[in-house]
Amino acid sequence: MFEEEYVLLVIKPKIDMILVDGVGSIGELTSRFNEAFSCKVSKSRITQWLKALGYRVTRTVQIEGPARMNAPAPAPAREVVQVGEPVFNTTHRQQMMDIPSPAGVFSNVQMPGFQE
Repeated sequence: MFEEEYVLLVIKPKIDMILVDGVGSIGELTSRFNEAFSCKVSKSRITQWLKALGYRVTRTVQIEGPARMNAPAPAPAREVVQVGEPVFNTTHRQQMMDIPSPAGVFSNVQMPGFQE
């Protein structure tokens, strides 16, 4: 009945007190919140509160394939995720194509990408 008002006036200041020190995950926020205020709030409830308050959660994702194990790892990209809505933000580099110019009927026409 008064949940939005309760979350804004009571829960937000308590969450802000925990976030001042910084947290690494929603799980860590949940455990610190429960410890600080002697309660047992679930991770899903904390996630609902964060979503209701409009907080954004960032996370670092790093995926290594078997071919890249020996190569130096690039710096992990930070991605911003709205709580409750999965957002996948990846950057792909265009690989250079090493295709020789055709020899034949259309040898006078340059292929796309080979124009200067």
